[in-house]
Amino acid sequence: VVYKNNDVRLELSRLAKQGDPKMKVSGVVSFKCESVATLDPVTFDTPESYVALSKWTAKKAGSISFDFRTTEPNGLMLFSHGKPRQQQRKDPRTPPTVKVDFFAIEMLDGHLYLLLDMGSGTTKTKAIDRKVNDGEWYHVDFQRDGRSGTISVNSVRTAYTAPGDSEILDLDDTLYLGGLPEDRAGLIFPTEVWTALLNYGYVGCIRDLFVDGQSKDIRRLAEAQRAVGVKPSCSREPPKQCLSNPCQHNGICREGWNRYVCDCSGTGYLGRSCERGFVQMLSPLAGCAVQVYEGVCACMAHNEAEGRPRRARPAARAALSCNQP
Repeated sequence: VVYKNNDVRLELSRLAKQGDPKMKVSGVVSFKCESVATLDPVTFDTPESYVALSKWTAKKAGSISFDFRTTEPNGLMLFSHGKPRQQQRKDPRTPPTVKVDFFAIEMLDGHLYLLLDMGSGTTKTKAIDRKVNDGEWYHVDFQRDGRSGTISVNSVRTAYTAPGDSEILDLDDTLYLGGLPEDRAGLIFPTEVWTALLNYGYVGCIRDLFVDGQSKDIRRLAEAQRAVGVKPSCSREPPKQCLSNPCQHNGICREGWNRYVCDCSGTGYLGRSCERGFVQMLSPLAGCAVQVYEGVCACMAHNEAEGRPRRARPAARAALSCNQP
C-alpha cells in the first residue's frame, strides 16, 4: 500500500510491518501478497445474450461488484427473484396478486438503477445522476445489510432503504447476468423491471465480477454454458453500423455497441429493423395506447403535438388483457 501526494511517497504497508512509530496498526493484520485470478472482460453481443450464475443466497447481507462499458442506453445487467407468493387484495372479490422478492440492476436511458423488493414494496434507486453509456469503463459496487445499503458508481455512493420490516431478501432463482433466457417458463417479471418486460438485454462489456467477495470468471462460465453471443475480450468497432441504412419503414438508426439500434417510434412497426407490425388497442391507463408485440404489453404515451407515440414503457399486466398478434 503506497500513499502518494505530489513529491511525497509513503510505503504504508512496509512502514507498518517495520513498526514505524508514524503508523498505528489495529486488530490482526497479515502483511503478505496473494495472487488474484485475472478476470478477463467479456462482451455481450446481443440483447439475447446472457450468463447464468449460481443462486445468490445472501439473505441478510451481501455484495456484488463489477465493471461495465457500453454505449447503449437500455439493458438488464443483473436479475433474480424468489418464490412466488399470493397477496390478497383488499376487495375479496378481486383475485390475489402474485408477488416475489427480487433484485435487479438495469440501465434505462443511459442511467443505472438498482431495484430491490424484500416483500413490502419496491425501492428503485438511481445509482448516479449522470449517464454512464459513454463507452468508458465504470465500476459498480452494491452493498446490502438488511433493509439498507448503498450502490456506488466510481466511488460515488448512493444510499437506499427498502420499505417494510423484512430484513431478508429471499431469492430462489438463478442470478442472471446480461439478460434472460429465451425459455422463460417459471420466471416472473415484476412490472418495475422495465428491461425484463421489454426484453432489453444488456449489450456491452463486463469484467471483474465479484459476488459476496468471491470472483466469478464470466469467460469460463460462458464457455461452459456455450452461451450464445458472449465472447471473450472487449473491443469497440468504429461507429459505422448505420451506413447501410438497415432500419425499415422510416425507423431512425443509432449506433449501438458494435451494432445498429433502430428507433421505431411512430413507424407502426417493431423489431430490430422495424420490420414487424404490432397490434394496438385502448388501455385503461390514462394517456396510453397499448402495443402488443411478441406477447409483451408496451404502454405508449401519446404525444398530441406530434400525433404519434412518444416513448414506450411497460404497461401493468394485471390491468391489461394482451393477446399474441
